[in-house]
Amino acid sequence: MTDPNTIITSGVAVAEAAAVVLPDTVRQVDKFGADVAKTTRLLLFPFQIGGALQDRLERYIDRAIRKVPEERRIEPVESLAYPIVEKLRFQPEDDPITELYLQLLSRAMDREHVGEAHPAFFNVITQMAPDELIFLHDFASRDETLIMSPMGQKVYPDPAWRKARLDKSELSAKIRQEIVDQTFRYEALIQPELFPVYQEHLQHLGLIEYHNQRARHYKQLELKVRDDSELSIYSMKITHFGRLFLKACARNISNSEDMHGR
Repeated sequence: MTDPNTIITSGVAVAEAAAVVLPDTVRQVDKFGADVAKTTRLLLFPFQIGGALQDRLERYIDRAIRKVPEERRIEPVESLAYPIVEKLRFQPEDDPITELYLQLLSRAMDREHVGEAHPAFFNVITQMAPDELIFLHDFASRDETLIMSPMGQKVYPDPAWRKARLDKSELSAKIRQEIVDQTFRYEALIQPELFPVYQEHLQHLGLIEYHNQRARHYKQLELKVRDDSELSIYSMKITHFGRLFLKACARNISNSEDMHGR
């Protein structure tokens, strides 16, 4: 396992080489490195695992600490920080859920934003799938989101089914485009066929909800002949709790398909 003090010593040696013109550099680098190492050791103390996993965990903690400007760093809120570190032990790199944990850990060490680190957010992250983060970002991009589904069912309406539904409505090109823009981007998900599962789960977590205010274009979307097998259109929105969750845990995480290399 890489000793954090080795990293600090290396940084100080570089600073000493420049000390002739910058005499305060050594002290600044030493203090900065020591503060990072102290917090890293504090968070790692209860978790001793072997080899590569320990090295990766150290990197995670180091990243979380360095997200916070030095002047705003505080001792981490242990009741939140330790459970996060425990989960990070086996979180893969380049995983958006890992980034949620790191962002929340940073909040727990940030004097200005520690109030955003609600304990409930940890439990939300432990239950969230990467696709559900894309789902939530999509909802957050608009005031209301249109969902298409047969009456009383939760299914994934593929593009051909959605197009056929809009074709049956008498819509101008402008109105139709507005509706398309307000409709959930099902194909942004890695597994769009699991949309109904994601929808129900995010509702259960309190992150999204049905929107009682009827959408602007509902009237134009009504069908003259009722067919229960046809797609109904209704609206949902992200909750206030959902927006607070994204603000605290996903502020710097992409909301596009790029999260998964698409």
